[in-house]
Amino acid sequence: EKDSFGNTALTPACSKVECGEYACPAPFELKVDGTCCGYCWAPDHEVAADRHRVVEYNATGLVVEQCDGAPSTCRGPGANAVRCFKPSCREGEQAHCGGGDCCPRC
Repeated sequence: EKDSFGNTALTPACSKVECGEYACPAPFELKVDGTCCGYCWAPDHEVAADRHRVVEYNATGLVVEQCDGAPSTCRGPGANAVRCFKPSCREGEQAHCGGGDCCPRC
């Protein structure tokens, strides 16, 4: 099948996504509506949404500095500055900065 330009049809968005193993504890259930890997979901009346606010900067300890070579667009101005958080890398991976990255990634 070909696209409107006569090229080979595009690959489906999730065709190369590798989903990890996960389980949804009750009352959550697995939903796969339009997502690549699905997600655990429960109605708000069964699991209340956590709407807490952290009032002190970096109270969680998960905020990290921007990459040394971060583009100037990452730095603001003002409240528009990018805030970076410690990435949760898989075993064997380490957080690092690539060219043009605002924040470290796995």
